[in-house]
Amino acid sequence: MRIADFLNLFFLAAIWGASFLFMRVSVADFGPVPLIAFRMTLAGLALAPIFLKQEARIAYRNHWRQLLISGVIGSALSFILLSYATLTLSAGFASLLNSSVPIFSATIAAIWLKERLARLQLIGIALGIAGVGILVWGKMDFSQSGIGWPVLACITACFCYGFGACWMKSKLQNIQPLIASSGSLLGAGIVLIPFAAMRLPAKMPSLLSWLSASALALVCTALAFVFFFKLIQRVGATVASSVTFLIPFFGIFWGWLFLDEIVTGQMITGLLVSLFGMALITKVIGK
Repeated sequence: MRIADFLNLFFLAAIWGASFLFMRVSVADFGPVPLIAFRMTLAGLALAPIFLKQEARIAYRNHWRQLLISGVIGSALSFILLSYATLTLSAGFASLLNSSVPIFSATIAAIWLKERLARLQLIGIALGIAGVGILVWGKMDFSQSGIGWPVLACITACFCYGFGACWMKSKLQNIQPLIASSGSLLGAGIVLIPFAAMRLPAKMPSLLSWLSASALALVCTALAFVFFFKLIQRVGATVASSVTFLIPFFGIFWGWLFLDEIVTGQMITGLLVSLFGMALITKVIGK
């Protein structure tokens, strides 16, 4: 891999890791649903020029239902759950829990798409679950003062991400990924608008919240998708997907740097166990 591609990989991980920081900063002012409606609609509009191509318009016209399901479950619901979680959880901790997406993707693919898992992948799933267990150990308190519900929201968001990935693989595999992502983002964002209108914040969000929400939409979503799919074209899906392993490190780093979040030994241990499991699941090691 060329140095430029290596730097692009780190840049992509940095901006995706920053999405947890931007959610943490802006969600209290906006509320989870309005924030994600803004994020998805603005990101979808930023990517909308792709529909100037006839191929994109035909794909959307023929597959709009599948794209809408992908956007609502795979993106909108996931984003809303993560935003709700970051009302309480630190950006770094939320990014750590989010790293369990490959566990759900592999498990759902095995059950739904009948993809056969190798022995090392099964071990990886077990290790990934163990890593999540370490992260949430002693935290599943569902009382009013506990963080059990936000933690559960993060884990459910990961399930939705996994479902969305399998849905796209099953129903949208003949559509260019950037076209599919753009269509699903814009469609789901529009669907969310009336729900967001019913939950508008009582007062205007601060300038910092507006800037964070805009960065979340334009940088961490629209620009990130373009970078990701271009990286796939240059280095292949396997190498590009290794960005998953870097996101938690940046999520922790940005939270520590800008929000003075505390990094615990429990978080680091859970991260290392989970990452080793993900390496086995995605066949980065043990090929």
